[in-house]
Amino acid sequence: MRRFARWVGGGTLVLMALLALTLNGVQASPARQSATLQPTPAASATGDEECLACHSQPDQIKTLPNGDQLYLTIDSAAYHGALHSQSGKVSCTSCHTNITGYPHPALTAESQRDVAIQFSETCQQCHAEQHTKNNDSVHARAQAEGNKNAAVCSDCHNPHYTTKPNEPRTAIPTTCTKCHSEIAAEYHDTVHGQALFNENNPDVPTCIDCHGVHNIADPTKSEFLLNSPQLCAKCHTDEKMMAKYGLNTNVLNSYISDFHGTTVELFQKRSPDQLPNKPLCIDCHGVHSILSTKNAQSTVFKENLLTTCQKCHPSATANFSDAWMSHYTPSADKYPLVYFVNLFYLILLPVVLVGMAIFVLSDIGRRIVNRRKKGGNK
Repeated sequence: MRRFARWVGGGTLVLMALLALTLNGVQASPARQSATLQPTPAASATGDEECLACHSQPDQIKTLPNGDQLYLTIDSAAYHGALHSQSGKVSCTSCHTNITGYPHPALTAESQRDVAIQFSETCQQCHAEQHTKNNDSVHARAQAEGNKNAAVCSDCHNPHYTTKPNEPRTAIPTTCTKCHSEIAAEYHDTVHGQALFNENNPDVPTCIDCHGVHNIADPTKSEFLLNSPQLCAKCHTDEKMMAKYGLNTNVLNSYISDFHGTTVELFQKRSPDQLPNKPLCIDCHGVHSILSTKNAQSTVFKENLLTTCQKCHPSATANFSDAWMSHYTPSADKYPLVYFVNLFYLILLPVVLVGMAIFVLSDIGRRIVNRRKKGGNK
């Protein structure tokens, strides 16, 4: 009986202990739930709305190992209005491929920059052509050399709020400003930049028209610089476009036909890895700070032209720059003195040559006739 009583007493104590633990668990459950900001999604493939149920809540921040704070809140309305979401082909897990439920796998990135670099690789899943071009760009080469600040996809294209990158066109230089602020500031105040920002002029070049989009070449390399006259010519030899602004389209022909351009063209064809000591368009007009030739601050404004020439020709005098015809072909309206001198020689030389030919032929004919007469007299 005593043994039975001991068993009964021990079993009762165990049951009471289990009951206490159960009650404590039930009481603790609401506390745990109240500490959770949102219900956790099921551990299955997540859809956008499941993701946004958590990530649309404000001020969600994750501190990374280096101390950077990664902002995790997504604007739901902006996300749904973006190109990726509207396409119906891209969802959260299209890019976040390792996430299939909650809790998420731990981030391996040490900093915000590492996050951007790691996720840029996912873009090639849909944008293989652009990714391949980018691999040949100056940005990708800088990344490969260890420069983490070189631009990656998400620096130019926000993956959650994707828009057409060239609408409006001012978005292009605005994007480049993130890294190239000094250059962008120069461009903003130029003849091109002012026409873009103030008039939304569709004809003026933006950054990508000269540098490319994804396959951005190194602008300090000889190959790029030697090709720069052709870049300028894309617009400045377009007669329809230039006619709107009354600009001369003979710029490339006149440049190539003189000593400067001829030398540059030969180097471009035969020695693309070397630069000649002859000026390119950018040496006279500037690179990003190009102003109208009518602007008194322009390097090719009439009063400033001599100073520009003296960069290569230090002994040049006023007569040197006065001989420059600004890429124009002489005409009765433009440089009439040169035009009429040219016209005079265009008439004089054929007349002289034809006259000499007639004289020589007539002389030959007269000699032949004279010889025949002498032969007949014998």
